[in-house]
Amino acid sequence: MGVADEVAQLFDCIPSTVRRIWRRGSVNLSGSKTICSSISQLKKSTCGRKRLHKDLPKRIQAIPQSRRYCASPGSLAWGCQNRTCTTTSNKASLQSTRWALDHVCDRDGAKFFDDIYDTVHVDEKWLEKKVHGAIGEKIKQRSCKSKRHLLKVMLLTDVARPRWDETCGEWFDGKLGTWHFSEIVPAQRRSGRRDARTPVMKTVSVTRETYKAILVDKVCNPRQVATRDVDVVAAYNADGWDMEVVFQPPNSPDLNVLDLGFFRAIQALQAEKHSSSLEEIVAATDAAWDVVSTKTLNKNFLTLQRCLQEAILNKGGND
Repeated sequence: MGVADEVAQLFDCIPSTVRRIWRRGSVNLSGSKTICSSISQLKKSTCGRKRLHKDLPKRIQAIPQSRRYCASPGSLAWGCQNRTCTTTSNKASLQSTRWALDHVCDRDGAKFFDDIYDTVHVDEKWLEKKVHGAIGEKIKQRSCKSKRHLLKVMLLTDVARPRWDETCGEWFDGKLGTWHFSEIVPAQRRSGRRDARTPVMKTVSVTRETYKAILVDKVCNPRQVATRDVDVVAAYNADGWDMEVVFQPPNSPDLNVLDLGFFRAIQALQAEKHSSSLEEIVAATDAAWDVVSTKTLNKNFLTLQRCLQEAILNKGGND
């Protein structure tokens, strides 16, 4: 076993990594070449694997409750730094609290929640075909060659709070639009139900570029597009508009209007159509989008304000 193998064993890496770092940091004593280069990590900004603390709950449960009142001595017992324990438990709560406090405004010395008239909520929803069965009932098994062939389509919805429009003299329903990630393409093969080259509906792969195209053209979901993207900023500031993309706190579906009941209302109406194909699912969803009540959407915004209040009272928690 050579020196490189021993060093690799010591630092838990492969020998080629040790040799590469050695060549980068070796010094040429003859002076004909430059002195060794830096052996520090060449990657910039945030890089490397994500911080994972999957075994942290097990470590905490292994300690008696009498030793969990203070995080500092407890952190020594479960084998991690105090900062790790505090960050793991408080980071998400802090983000939710800040998000909720941003929606609080001051009116005549009293605190009120913002009316949320200048905010548009955008989110996606997978539409799938599900069957409810009784206890002991054998459900008919669905079979396909791949999970990619399962009957499902992603729906993207854009809503704002309903209000009275003084200019038009009528109510604005708040429903800005809903889009499906699907397209009409000619069938490549013949089947028992149709001929080849017949127009059929297919789902579209949801990629960064797909999101960006919908975001710019239809003001849709910016989750996979950078908020400072040149095309996005230009589209949001065109024709006198002044808009920006703001992300909600992660893992907080109770802080989005669409997840608070509006998606559920659409899916309940769509399920009544008993869709058996992708075209029928899309048609039923579009029909449900038109039928769902504006009062339901406004109630979801009131529910959002209540969730923001509870997030502040519970310091960002959702219990």
